[in-house]
Amino acid sequence: MALERIQVVDWLRVACKASKLIIYLASMIWLAWFSRRPRPGCQGTMLAGMMTGLALALTGLSVDLLGEFFAIPYIVKRVVGELILFNLGTFLIAWSAATMLTELARASCRYQHEAERDPLTSLYNRRAFFSAAERAFAKARSSGRIPAVAVLDLDGMKAINDTFGHQCGDEALKQAARAIQKSVREGNVVARYGGDEFVVLFPSKGPREETLRSRLDKHLKAVCFSGEEIPLSLSVRLARFPADGESVDALLAVADARMYADKEAKKNSKGGYRV
Repeated sequence: MALERIQVVDWLRVACKASKLIIYLASMIWLAWFSRRPRPGCQGTMLAGMMTGLALALTGLSVDLLGEFFAIPYIVKRVVGELILFNLGTFLIAWSAATMLTELARASCRYQHEAERDPLTSLYNRRAFFSAAERAFAKARSSGRIPAVAVLDLDGMKAINDTFGHQCGDEALKQAARAIQKSVREGNVVARYGGDEFVVLFPSKGPREETLRSRLDKHLKAVCFSGEEIPLSLSVRLARFPADGESVDALLAVADARMYADKEAKKNSKGGYRV
């Protein structure tokens, strides 16, 4: 009875080791097929490390499994096959998988950042702005907050492009973006709405228009780039929830109309923008 029990236990060990062997072999075949078409974030060194680990683990399993049927020295079967080869292979597989997952996570963050950001100014884009605004307005309806949006437009953009060139125009947009970011608090969402127009979401009560305008003027004062001192200014107006509207689109429409009225008044009072 004892002999039969030992034999059953041995066959169970064989079945366990054989199943591991099949799983590792199937994984190696799949990985070999997968490596023919590298995916973004999957570097060749990671795939090579995983392949090496699988090969070592397979070798260790094979030696250990053969030891169940043939008289292989104990030190070869247990130490070389199981302790060294199999464990080293398992370590390489785990290390390669962890490194690959880390790279994929970083790549995912980069792709998300690129999907949400304007490539010229590095501000949020329209899609990210509307997504943040919808969340802020949903919280406002349940918490009693008073969010606000501001619409800003860079004055004299056409004159800057015509006088100094489009490269200077792009630099002017970057300078305007930096000035807006410096003029609002952390947690406010600044986005490039399109062309020379920007928007800001204030999840809580935003600043007074006069305060925001004075901050913008301060940060735009005597901006120098491309060897020229080019005076920049931004027309800006705000709209607040719910007094001016109960949706993002409604507030943007109100703020946009007010901003263009302010822009026209500024243009008429100065006889045109000074560039």
